[in-house]
Amino acid sequence: MLTSIKNHLAQHLLGSIPLSENEIFSMLEMPKDLSHGHLAFPTFRLAKELKKSPPAIAEELSKKISCGDFLGSVNSVGGFLNFKFKSKFIQNEIIESIILKKEIGHTNTGNGRKVVVDYSSPNVAKPLGIGHLRATVIGQAICNLARTQGYEVLGLNYIGDWGVQFGKLAWAYTNWKEEYDFENAPFESLYEMYVRFHSEAENDPEMNENGAEFFRRLESGDAEVEKLWKSFIEITMEEHQKLYALLGIEFDLVQGESFYNDKMEAAVQRLKEKQLLVESEGAQVVYINEKDPPCLIKKSDGSSLYATRDIASAIYRHEEMKGEDLLYVVGADQSLHFKQVFGVLEKLGYEWAKNCQHIAFGLYRFKDGKMSTRKGNLIFMKDVIHKSIEIAGNIIQQKNPNLENKSLVASQVGVGAIVFNDLVNDRVKNVEFDWERALDFEGDSGPYVQYCVVRCKSLIRKYGKTIEKEFQVDLDSPEEQSLQIHLLHFEDILGQSWKHRKPNLLAQYLLKVCSEFNHFYNKQRIIGSKPEVEASRMTLVHSVQRVLEKGLEVLGIPAPDQM
Repeated sequence: MLTSIKNHLAQHLLGSIPLSENEIFSMLEMPKDLSHGHLAFPTFRLAKELKKSPPAIAEELSKKISCGDFLGSVNSVGGFLNFKFKSKFIQNEIIESIILKKEIGHTNTGNGRKVVVDYSSPNVAKPLGIGHLRATVIGQAICNLARTQGYEVLGLNYIGDWGVQFGKLAWAYTNWKEEYDFENAPFESLYEMYVRFHSEAENDPEMNENGAEFFRRLESGDAEVEKLWKSFIEITMEEHQKLYALLGIEFDLVQGESFYNDKMEAAVQRLKEKQLLVESEGAQVVYINEKDPPCLIKKSDGSSLYATRDIASAIYRHEEMKGEDLLYVVGADQSLHFKQVFGVLEKLGYEWAKNCQHIAFGLYRFKDGKMSTRKGNLIFMKDVIHKSIEIAGNIIQQKNPNLENKSLVASQVGVGAIVFNDLVNDRVKNVEFDWERALDFEGDSGPYVQYCVVRCKSLIRKYGKTIEKEFQVDLDSPEEQSLQIHLLHFEDILGQSWKHRKPNLLAQYLLKVCSEFNHFYNKQRIIGSKPEVEASRMTLVHSVQRVLEKGLEVLGIPAPDQM
């Protein structure tokens, strides 16, 4: 795609520009205004060496560089050297990289290197909340992006299945189970019981002591309590799987915190051997630096903490799972925690600790803001997704009441709207949710991108002929040229999205391609033009369809056939 064009141009410019081929390649960029050219080379870096102003250098070089058989023109604008490529050259690249290539946009950059991505991470007995939506869809997109770059990926759902709260829940179930409908509504009953316990325990401290005793029984291997605990996990994961299936989320491995219970002591021993553990007010801590608070490894009563478990799990993921890059898709409020965990791993002498990364994200806000699970007023992910599907269904009923498979399409559009609304935003920022914007078929939304795919498919059905795997004529109108060069950025955008761990770069690119396509669609007659022009434009339409569908697939969004 664009990488191939940049390579070609860098080779051509070698000798004319006093830099290496790699330096020239790295400096080539897309102009803000494509009327100036398809690629630009900034000359500012050469000013000091050549002792001339950047505009003078650009003007001088523009007269020196020949066009050859692939460049249409070379010109200077300010301090930039601008290049326009011949239509035939661009179109050949589209054929090779989009029409004929099986996996478009894929590269071998990762060269099989293994990445473990920890994402979603719900807690047992609690519903998936709106915050889990961010962790889930961002994490899935990160996994998908890594695969496009040739990495081996292990997507891990690391569930919260351990802690004193399960002792409390076991006590509550033992005493209250007859009051709930576990046969017909097991998960709802479990969650209602969880909320009730915390509410009543505020006025009855003895309940917390009872819960702690049940957890001690679980820790010691009590068969009865362990059986209850396992049933809580089974009930929860069965419920969560319904939503994961709706979102199209597939994990390579589901693993609980409890898996690391017998691995934490070995991690603590390594800290002792390195003489990193320091006693502080009866607790055991590791000092990372002079600025940040120490990482708490063991409480004064000898119990472990999240950090202890995360240190043990990181060591296991590297040594046993063979993960070379460990990514954690977790909210920004856990930034200090991961800074401490990674800092401890570095102090232990693990070189690979530098390959651990916290993929932080901001909050997902409705009008009521961030809510507490303990009080039972969490915004459920299930409710948000189902409401989106319902609204999408109503819109489809109004606009296309005779559409086949309306419920399927409503689900695809409703889910796509929610996922795109999240991923189009820079993950580090808070997302303010707006129903009208998310489901706007004509705005910067998931349904807008899906509708462009549907429009492409509709044109192909209407055309009714085999799409040619070549352009029969040059498509050189401004809108055709602009659309084609944008399509050739797809591979580069996937690479940048992965490099920065930011799916929003891809989402925003898809919106731009849609905008360019609609400009082309409105300005040029596609069906009904001269046969060779019609065939060439349909090849371009098919290219747009492939890029948009693949882009949506990477973001984890379905592409309907009709809307």
